[in-house]
Amino acid sequence: MWIFRRQRSAYALSLLLCLMGIVALLATLWITWPQISAARDPLSTYMTLIWTKNLDFIPGLEIKLAYLVAFGELVLIIGVVVSVLSVQRFYLPGKVVWYRCPWCHKDWRSNGINALIDCPHCRQLVHPQLIEKQVK
Repeated sequence: MWIFRRQRSAYALSLLLCLMGIVALLATLWITWPQISAARDPLSTYMTLIWTKNLDFIPGLEIKLAYLVAFGELVLIIGVVVSVLSVQRFYLPGKVVWYRCPWCHKDWRSNGINALIDCPHCRQLVHPQLIEKQVK
């Protein structure tokens, strides 16, 4: 039996990176939308605008919109990769049973050979309660 578990910190980082990428891509679309909506060929107009239009963050510091698009795509791809890599896969051999933590009262599946284990939710060293439902 396989159990899949996400690392919270990596999952939060992936959500943050994906959000930054989407915001960067939407910002370029927002800036160029007035010209794109009035154009006959929106795709070529968009490509022309991102290579010619500059974005002023601070007076004296300008970047092209194409760099913002590249940053958004890169951060979005890295966020998706981190999200995929944040999943841990565990194989549990033998009979699998359900346990309940006496501290946080959350359930998890594990094999039935451990007496004292760390709760995967609250990280306490506990003697878990065995729950009646069993998994084949």
